[in-house]
Amino acid sequence: MASTEKLLKKILEKDHVNSLIHVGGHKGEEIDFYNSYKLSNVIYFEPIKLFYLEIKENIKSRDLSNFEAYNLALGSENKNEEIHVADGNSSGSSSLLEPRPSDISFSKKEMIQVKTYESLDINNIDLAVIDTQGYELEVLKGMGGKINEFKYLIVEFSMFEGYINQVVFKDLEEFLINNSYTRIRTIRKLNHKKYNDSNYGDAIYINNKLLKAWKVSFYRVKNIFIDSKIYFFLITFFDVPFHIKKLKQLIKKIIY
Repeated sequence: MASTEKLLKKILEKDHVNSLIHVGGHKGEEIDFYNSYKLSNVIYFEPIKLFYLEIKENIKSRDLSNFEAYNLALGSENKNEEIHVADGNSSGSSSLLEPRPSDISFSKKEMIQVKTYESLDINNIDLAVIDTQGYELEVLKGMGGKINEFKYLIVEFSMFEGYINQVVFKDLEEFLINNSYTRIRTIRKLNHKKYNDSNYGDAIYINNKLLKAWKVSFYRVKNIFIDSKIYFFLITFFDVPFHIKKLKQLIKKIIY
């Protein structure tokens, strides 16, 4: 959430964004943050019943008439499907995709409703925030022609498959470029042991109709560089706080 909030601030504090959808709402942790910007329309999509009811209660208790919530998932087709519900404090890792082995446990499944965004009677939304644990590409595909109505997209991405058949970053990037979006900001959460591939994060994409052609080209070149192994090497080399931390750990082992 912290990286998403940083990206949101960059958009909401300087651009004309008055409405948004949040896909993969979990428990609505961002409600107060969104409300502080006095947006005209905020729509949550959360398929897991318990979490959806928590969002509804948070909206009701704050008397937020400009907020609403849908108890469904967004995807590339209309259907009913089981979602894998993560346990305890990891519940935000729940996904429609089958999880790979990890330290997160998924002890139950829940049958949910999936709909395409294109099939819903929702229009005039400026921003889509998409955080669906590997299902992001299916959400985007289900937008159909409506994808071009947004000014911005904030999309969670991963360079590796944490879930079976999860979309990886290069495929997500390709889809959005082909649909006339350009990545203008990237926040990565890095695995220091595997800088080359094991990282994930959030990115802002802007509709190309809001950019001049030369800026689209500029960001394309910039993104090629920041996605390169050279860039990851430089991050590793100049990550002073990380190296200090590792040095302290080494000294502690030697002393004790």
